[in-house]
Amino acid sequence: MSDRLQELNHLIEAERTGYLELISLLEQEQRQLISGTAHKLEAIAQKKAQALQELDSLGQQRGDHMRVLGIVSLAAWRKWLADKPLLAAWLGLEVLVEKAKLINEINGKLIAIHMEQVDASLEVLFTSDQSTFAYRRDGGARSAVTGGRRIGSA
Repeated sequence: MSDRLQELNHLIEAERTGYLELISLLEQEQRQLISGTAHKLEAIAQKKAQALQELDSLGQQRGDHMRVLGIVSLAAWRKWLADKPLLAAWLGLEVLVEKAKLINEINGKLIAIHMEQVDASLEVLFTSDQSTFAYRRDGGARSAVTGGRRIGSA
């Protein structure tokens, strides 16, 4: 295997490892979204950002190698790989990329559902004539009669 093929093989393997890590993080994120433990999402989001940054760097390095080879499109890349030992690794990487995209889309839908539920709850709490929600979000009283008193204030 030539030096360029070895370097491409190394980059594809590193991307594969990166996508496996990203998928693991996305699955953790999904579990937290389903269980409603949003406080755990911050640490996952930070790790996810690091993983994405590393994947971006690896993709740029691979793109540099592709340009040196005169490859400027995904179709040309696949054609170039057709008779190379890297083809199987690349196809495996494409599967991981699609899996990560799918999990991310599902997570986005879960977030949208949670936001709709929160919005609907707030709408009921703040607009119902029989609302028992006597205080604003900042803790101040809703009624002018009470003088805008805060919970816990004298």
